[in-house]
Amino acid sequence: MIDELSIEDALETLIIGKWGVTDFSSENAVLTSDSSDKKTAINVENSGSDYDFTLNFKEHPKQLIAKGDFSITMTGTSEKSTFSRTFKCTDFLNDLLLGDWGIINSSLYLSLEKVHATILISELTETSLKLNIEIDKTIDNNGSTENLNSIFCLTFARINS
Repeated sequence: MIDELSIEDALETLIIGKWGVTDFSSENAVLTSDSSDKKTAINVENSGSDYDFTLNFKEHPKQLIAKGDFSITMTGTSEKSTFSRTFKCTDFLNDLLLGDWGIINSSLYLSLEKVHATILISELTETSLKLNIEIDKTIDNNGSTENLNSIFCLTFARINS
């Protein structure tokens, strides 16, 4: 019988190495804003492009290092018009994908000083890694603030060194 610790050890061994992002999408993305007269919530779509972003899972010590960037394009339709905005992934992920790491119950746990995150590993094979990251982020939009609540779905391919 395989125990949970053996499975976690096997997953940790499998994830070690360098991974490059190949795809980005989002699920259940909602952009909310508060103006002086009303609160609005808009369903949005997010897609990625210009991928130059890597994760490097180090073994001794267990450190995660993220480098590079990619573009995230958010599109939606408000009462007034259809809009499209482009952000850099570091606007959302810069403080999250760093630090000490471990795997418990098929989730990636990250810790760096006072920042802690739990990220669902939806797939992990020798060549593919898929992470689902819950995002609740305030965005500055030309002086007003909006909040994006979503699940970011990132697909990575192993980079052979």
